[in-house]
Amino acid sequence: MSKSDTFWGRLLLRNGALLILPPMVITFGLWAALPPRYSFAQFWKDIPSWLGFLENLFRILVFGIPVLLYFGRGDKTQSLGWYFYSGGLIVYLASYLMQIVFPYSDWSMSVIGFSAPAWSTLVWLIGIGFVCSRSWLPLRWSRLIYLCCTVLFLIFHTGHTLLIYSRIAN
Repeated sequence: MSKSDTFWGRLLLRNGALLILPPMVITFGLWAALPPRYSFAQFWKDIPSWLGFLENLFRILVFGIPVLLYFGRGDKTQSLGWYFYSGGLIVYLASYLMQIVFPYSDWSMSVIGFSAPAWSTLVWLIGIGFVCSRSWLPLRWSRLIYLCCTVLFLIFHTGHTLLIYSRIAN
């Protein structure tokens, strides 16, 4: 048995929380370089409390659940998950870079381009859902729990972003 197959190996070396780190580096590393329309004050101004609550509730679940999971090896779904995850990170990074490098381009000013940092998370989050197939806790686990939380988070997160876009586009 290799060290990564022990309880502590799964908990520390193959913990799903490790997969949250690269997107957080992108988000927090590039956030300050985004155009002012993405500022915290602009983004949370006059957002309905129910929307903010539901978005943050599902954000906590989507970013917290991977801590309870570990990624395995060899399963076909997990292999597909790694493709979704790595491809999703590239798309997510590109969505930020387009806004930073070309802030007034047709793409960046369009509804699809403006909201890309929100909806592009779908791809790498699906990757996490496919890669992290087991819990290190003695619980029955189904990927569908995480994938449903992801879909609900993205409905509220993208809805929030589209609300901001409708404000700045008018």
